[in-house]
Amino acid sequence: MEAVLENLDAGTLVPAASLRNAWVKFGQFTAIQDISLEIEAGAFYSILGPSGCGKSTLLRLVSDLIPPASGDVSIFGKTTEAARLAREFAFVFQDATLLPWRTALENVQLPLEMGQSRGIQIPVSDKSPMELLELVGLKGREHALPHELSGGMRQRVAIARALVCKPKLLLMDEPFGALDEMTRDHLNLQLLKVWEETGVTILFVTHSIPEAVFLGQKVLMLKAHPGRLHEIVDIDLPYPRTTELRDTAEFTRYSAHLRKLLEAC
Repeated sequence: MEAVLENLDAGTLVPAASLRNAWVKFGQFTAIQDISLEIEAGAFYSILGPSGCGKSTLLRLVSDLIPPASGDVSIFGKTTEAARLAREFAFVFQDATLLPWRTALENVQLPLEMGQSRGIQIPVSDKSPMELLELVGLKGREHALPHELSGGMRQRVAIARALVCKPKLLLMDEPFGALDEMTRDHLNLQLLKVWEETGVTILFVTHSIPEAVFLGQKVLMLKAHPGRLHEIVDIDLPYPRTTELRDTAEFTRYSAHLRKLLEAC
């Protein structure tokens, strides 16, 4: 947790991500309308909202995959392009997209190898690829090929791969959405361990209200047609979090509040 607190202190002046009156349009269709917000460095934000509200579009806007139609977006005070070139952030998708002929360890090493082959100076994690696999709970599986790993294990490899270049911001687009409930709960705990040990800022898209409450310090609720910021909900629950937290009255209260917001969107 100390790494998180250090990042929060360091980010008091420069937010991890800042959006100012940001719009995204695809032709005549408005996907995101006039969103302004600041993401504190070192924080964990869950993102909720109905289908079509722009959750994934918001991550793609922040990650320089799509440009704003108008407004400004910055990452740690840089343009999104400059932040991308400096490897300030990494993206974890719902599909792990591992290379099937490479082992878990070789998949984690891939970004470093690509940087070296292109002569690009990139940041490197304080932890080795092997240590990152251990951090995500895959010690002993480093030489397994993707087809020898479960879906949850493949996602953990993808998370380790995203961390190998020491990003300050981790963008996660429903990474556990295709997994069963027990595996999902386990990976929620693993992800919180990663966050607490690395201090990385996390933006986490989910359709699950309990998952959003369990993980996040804050929940961004988006509204659809067009996508816009509806409310930011502070989740005042202690860390480290355990699965027993889901049975508490406070957890139920936050979940009920978010469900009402979601129904109103």
